[in-house]
Amino acid sequence: MWGPGVSDDHDLRSRLERLASSAGDPPEHGLERVAARRHRRLHRRRGAVATAAVLAVFATALALINPGPDGREQVTASETANPAAASGEVPRLVEVRCEPTGIVVPIASVRPERDGLHMRVFNFLGAPTRVEVEGERWASKPIDVRTEIKDVTVPVPPGVLTVGCEINGEFQRRRVDLVDPSGYYQEPELSCDRSEQTTLDDVAIPSPTSTLAVAARLALGESLGDPIAVTAVRGYQSQAIEDHSKDPVVEVSRDQDVIAFVHVRGVDGSPEPPWVIAPEVEVCQSAIVGELPTTTSTTTVEQAQPT
Repeated sequence: MWGPGVSDDHDLRSRLERLASSAGDPPEHGLERVAARRHRRLHRRRGAVATAAVLAVFATALALINPGPDGREQVTASETANPAAASGEVPRLVEVRCEPTGIVVPIASVRPERDGLHMRVFNFLGAPTRVEVEGERWASKPIDVRTEIKDVTVPVPPGVLTVGCEINGEFQRRRVDLVDPSGYYQEPELSCDRSEQTTLDDVAIPSPTSTLAVAARLALGESLGDPIAVTAVRGYQSQAIEDHSKDPVVEVSRDQDVIAFVHVRGVDGSPEPPWVIAPEVEVCQSAIVGELPTTTSTTTVEQAQPT
C-alpha cells in the first residue's frame, strides 16, 4: 500500500496511520477514506447549490402568480411590460366548462381577436344549457349551447368581464379580464360633434323583419337618403352584424363617415327577431336630408348638449 520510501520509515508510517485513524477510518484504509469523504462533501455542496437554484426559480414563478379576490390564480401583465411581449403570454381563447358541480374557467386573463372575444364552451351537463357574457358597457343575451362543444365570439369591449353558465336552472359566473395589447377595439363614435347629434326614441319599424340591416333601413325611412351603408358596429373591425348582443345595434355610414347608430328590438323589447321597433336612433343632424321617421313616444327628438 505504501510507497517504498514510506515503508522503510516505520515512524513516518505510524504517524500517518494515527492521522488517518483520528479521522475515523481504519489505518489500513485511512488516506483513501479521507479522500472519499472529501469527494462526498464536495458532491453534497454541489447538490445544495443546484437545489438552491431550483428553489430560486420556483420562488420567481410564484411571484408571478397572485391569487384573485375569489381565491383563483390570477395572472396579470406588469404595468411596465412591453405590450407586444405581454400579448404573447395572454391566451386568445377562454374555455368555459359547464359541469354538474359548477362552472370552471381555467384562466383569469384573455385577449381578443379582430372580431372580439373567442370562447369555447364545453357542455358536460348532458342537456342543453346557456351561457352569458357581461362587460362594463356591453352584455350578451343568453346564448344557447345544445352540443357538447360550441365556439362563440362576442364583441365585448376590453375590461372586467363576467362569464356565466346556466347550471341546474341558475347562472353561475366567473370573472375574466379581457386585455387588448394589440389595440383591436376602438370605441364606436359618430363622426359629428356631440352638439350636432340627435336622438330619436321608439321609432316604429313598418314591416317586422328578421334582418338587422333591413330593420335599420325601414326605421330610418328616407331621412338619410342614399347612398348609405348599414353594417355591424365597428368596435372591432371584423365583428359580425349578428353578435349575440342584448342590445342589437347597427352602424350607418356614408362615404366612410359614421352618421347613425340604430338600436332595434323584437316583440315586448326582446333582443330576438323579428324586429318591430327601434327604441333608440342616434344620428348626426347634418346627415338628415329627408323627413324624420315617425316615433311612437312623446319624446321625439332630443339634441345632445355640448360637453
